[in-house]
Amino acid sequence: MADSNEVLAESKRDLRARMRIVRRGLPDRPVRSQRIVEHLTGLEVMTGAERVLLYGAIVGEVDLAGVVTWCARRGSATAVPEDDVDADWPDVIVVPGTAFTARGERLGQGGGWYDRFLPGRRADAVTIGVCFAPQLVDRLPVEDHDVLLDCVVTDDGPIWVDG
Repeated sequence: MADSNEVLAESKRDLRARMRIVRRGLPDRPVRSQRIVEHLTGLEVMTGAERVLLYGAIVGEVDLAGVVTWCARRGSATAVPEDDVDADWPDVIVVPGTAFTARGERLGQGGGWYDRFLPGRRADAVTIGVCFAPQLVDRLPVEDHDVLLDCVVTDDGPIWVDG
């Protein structure tokens, strides 16, 4: 009989696989990404940010190239996880994932980078998950160490988490 950790891990693997199929199957990802960029750059927390942690999109993820350009025009510094920034550096942390809830729960790719990074962030740093609308689900398998995000932005718009 499998223990609860094994069941949780299998549940996460299954949901990641399903969500990757969903997002890769979206024929209009570039248009959806552009809408997400527009929603994201319209947020007051973004317009006031001096330092923004983004990510380099992998196949199927929201393309944030427009946010990088927008930040550069405004004079805001950007970095990605590969830049090895300190957790106290960013004002805003834009987080990818395979699925999110409107409560700010996130299911990542499974590598654990954000699980290790987010708990050490500054208390005033704003965390924003980005995903395509079909990746927003009602429930996710979460663990006690999972960090809730402040906001989730989809192509339908931002969802601020009540907290």
